[in-house]
Amino acid sequence: MTAVSTRGKLLVGYDGRVESEVALDRAFLEAGLRDLDVVILVVAGIPVSTSDPYQPGMLDIGYIQPIPEGGPVEIQGILAEARRRLREAGVNGTVEWSLGEPASEIVRVAQEKEATLIVVGTHHHSALGRLFGNDVAANIVRDAQCEVLVAH
Repeated sequence: MTAVSTRGKLLVGYDGRVESEVALDRAFLEAGLRDLDVVILVVAGIPVSTSDPYQPGMLDIGYIQPIPEGGPVEIQGILAEARRRLREAGVNGTVEWSLGEPASEIVRVAQEKEATLIVVGTHHHSALGRLFGNDVAANIVRDAQCEVLVAH
């Protein structure tokens, strides 16, 4: 029989970039200080192509390959690295993956897991990127229903 943890949870977004490495290190530190289990979430985008570049509203779904149980091929290396880092940190936790837009998926999974803390990395965005809502950390801070720590 497997024991179910009653400890709180910390969710950290991880994509293998330097900023997410910083966030992961901070998440491990916070997990120890706050006695929380870690959920490392890797979010894969949903690939969409257009059938006619002159009519981008027309989506060409075409044949969609089944996604392996271990996650899309594109993120399997990132998932393996996250598992290695979790194991080496000696912290209780899991590595999970999701499909979608990173900010909304991180917020959704944090709510689903009843996380008390989200840790994300940040990087500098252009004014144009911020204008179009491409600042993942800012979107999470705005939408999350728990504490958010943005690691620099």
